[in-house]
Amino acid sequence: MPWGRMSDPSITDAGAVAEEFGADIEAGLSAQQALQRLRENGPNELRSAPRVPAWRRLLGQFQDPLIYLLLAAISIALLAWVIEGRHGWPVDAIVIAAIVILNGVLGHVQEAKAENAVAALARMTAVTSGVLRDGRVQRVPSAGLVRGDVLVLSEGDAVGADAACTRRASLRVQEASLTGESEAVLK
Repeated sequence: MPWGRMSDPSITDAGAVAEEFGADIEAGLSAQQALQRLRENGPNELRSAPRVPAWRRLLGQFQDPLIYLLLAAISIALLAWVIEGRHGWPVDAIVIAAIVILNGVLGHVQEAKAENAVAALARMTAVTSGVLRDGRVQRVPSAGLVRGDVLVLSEGDAVGADAACTRRASLRVQEASLTGESEAVLK
């Protein structure tokens, strides 16, 4: 998205950033301004990949070189059975086919469970932020944050968007998820 006159807000003074985005550092945005910006720019969230249909995920379980090798083994076992005169059941081919099918079904079920667990975890860990709107601090889900919002952070808060500090006192930030640094960094 274009930044207007600023080339990069992350290296610009917080006051200039607030001015560029039409934010009042003392009162924050009005509820109407925030709603309008949310409509214009959309929610503050990463775009998720489209959900893969279950049938396609199941077929994906069979897209593996080892599975191709087992399918070749089934073909060879069936060919040997035909050459030997088709006596009895082609037990080798049936056993290998059962293993391939069972592997595909179990893989599909495990993948679906993992996808559901990740979705549940994302819902449980939804971040909310203290935001100054209409002169009052409100808790807003991270998806509802917009450009120009003034965040009010307390100890233990997670920051759900890029932000610049205007005032701080002994601010230490845990950046492990971004940098891998285990110690909180003084800002």
